[in-house]
Amino acid sequence: MNEQVNLTAITDPVEAWTRHGLDALSLVPLLADLPAGARVLDMGAGGGVPGIPLAIARPDLRFTLVDATAKKTAFLVAVAEALGLDNVTVINGRAEELASGELERAFDAVTARAVAKISGLLAWTAPFAKSRGRLLFIKGQRADQELADAAKALRRFRCTHERTVETPTGRVVVLRAD
Repeated sequence: MNEQVNLTAITDPVEAWTRHGLDALSLVPLLADLPAGARVLDMGAGGGVPGIPLAIARPDLRFTLVDATAKKTAFLVAVAEALGLDNVTVINGRAEELASGELERAFDAVTARAVAKISGLLAWTAPFAKSRGRLLFIKGQRADQELADAAKALRRFRCTHERTVETPTGRVVVLRAD
């Protein structure tokens, strides 16, 4: 399947678990205070990380996975159905087109991984976060530099940096939408 849809460049199962599984599960504690029924958006969902593992770990939350590539969203629909994940909705679309519709300011948390630098991610994710909603960006070791470079975008999209959490594979940048 990966060869047909290009879900990941990683082919080694151990490395895949380390890079993908641990990345996704590193967000579970950061969502711990969300109440049942809270909505989480995974922007640029790709192969389903972190959205699918989070939906398994937190079946009480409602997850929306968005990706612009039809092959990837078809894969995500098939995975969600095969796993019986009734708490997952998959949308094929671009952030720029979806941001001004019914999804605008609709999510308690928004996640993104391996999509873009923080300054670009803010344009694609901040419009979806509710006031006081959380933006969780899985980043690599250069997260601090990306955050510094995003100062102007943080002001523009009215987001504040809450903290950066170390993970086994990198860092999670936690922002709060104002």
